[in-house]
Amino acid sequence: MSFSIYWEKLDKRVAQTVQAQLNTFFANLEPRPQFLGELSVEHLDFGSVPPYLEILDLTEPFPEFYLATEDDARQASDYSGVDDTVERPRSQSTVRSRLGPRMDVLMGSGAVTPRVWGSVPPLFQTPPRVQPGEVLVERSADDMQVAARVEYHGDMALVLRTELQLNYPASQFVSLPVTLHITKVQFSAVAVVAYLRDRVNFCFLEPDPPRASLLDAFAIRTEVGDAGQHVLKNVEKLESFITEQLRRAIDDEFVFPSYHSFELD
Repeated sequence: MSFSIYWEKLDKRVAQTVQAQLNTFFANLEPRPQFLGELSVEHLDFGSVPPYLEILDLTEPFPEFYLATEDDARQASDYSGVDDTVERPRSQSTVRSRLGPRMDVLMGSGAVTPRVWGSVPPLFQTPPRVQPGEVLVERSADDMQVAARVEYHGDMALVLRTELQLNYPASQFVSLPVTLHITKVQFSAVAVVAYLRDRVNFCFLEPDPPRASLLDAFAIRTEVGDAGQHVLKNVEKLESFITEQLRRAIDDEFVFPSYHSFELD
């Protein structure tokens, strides 16, 4: 079964949310080559061409979606001493990854609004302590999970910024600005969206062999130097590193058993 996608709804606000996720991933990137400065996403545009989606199956959600993760346990511990009378912004929500570094992104007000362990607006209550593997979300008769095939060959555009650094005779002795333009993205995967009582969980399934990554291909154009001066283009070693890290950003953070959970009101 296929259906229409309102791709235009992925507006600037949504792009900024995904941009924040990618920046969090790059900020925790280790190891990074000594010649390369910090990576950041300067611009993200979803373009006008939507992916092709085909619904494959409707099932009950994965059992793992109901269990507390190490991130849940850490977050509960972090908040264990919080004063219940502290007011928190209600225009923020948390996107959590099951594995790897926790990815927090700030989302503007909209369909997804903050809800943390039964908070009573506008106050946050101290959350209960949880242990990894404990049941965190109770099952509901309305819970469901959708598996869909996603194929994308669109006009999405991504701009990354970093620096090439010469660390001799002193650290960062010479720094050259680097701009990387990423276009012509080709992507195919099976996406899983689980609708639970108070949240939506999202992930991809691991690709079938011999594919090693969900990200099939993309074009990358590199510019080293200031735009107003001489610019060195298409640095092969740098482009190879960025290609590897972009694939890691998708495969490590979005492929099950990693997943992202959007808590809803």
